[in-house]
Amino acid sequence: MTSTVRPGVPADAEAVETVRITSWKTAYRGILASDLLDGLTVTEERVRWWTEAIGTGEVSVRVAETSGEVHGFCSYGASRDADIPGAEIYAIYLLPARFSTGMGGRLMAEALDDLRDRGEREVGLWVLEDNARARRFYERCGFEPTGRRNLWRDEVPEVHYRLALTKVSPAGAR
Repeated sequence: MTSTVRPGVPADAEAVETVRITSWKTAYRGILASDLLDGLTVTEERVRWWTEAIGTGEVSVRVAETSGEVHGFCSYGASRDADIPGAEIYAIYLLPARFSTGMGGRLMAEALDDLRDRGEREVGLWVLEDNARARRFYERCGFEPTGRRNLWRDEVPEVHYRLALTKVSPAGAR
């Protein structure tokens, strides 16, 4: 089946949140507490947040879909860290059945192209330190660790990665 990547719209909010929750339950198993993951559900509050964030442009989103069904997304925008310039990839998640299919690379490439078109020169992201799969993916896309560290929710170590945006997409991103 062929998938397409397109800009997200407010009507994608519930599908985006469903992908996020489903992905977390698999990707973060063994990294985050099982009771936290097992308790995750799609809520009206989060769907409303996505609807507003996408609708107002507060967050840019690219979605990957197959036969009209959203199977993954990438969200991005201005850096949320005052001391880190440029743009930031906020999240990139796929349904577990789409892991390692190339869909994530296509989403990342589209997001990076959009950021380049907006004149951004660099982009960063935060990733849970123990998320080896995601770290390998980001490194294949050309991101490099910066040495910055943080604690997500004051308890889980995360590390920062950075990528200089050039005119050409990184080799691993497509």
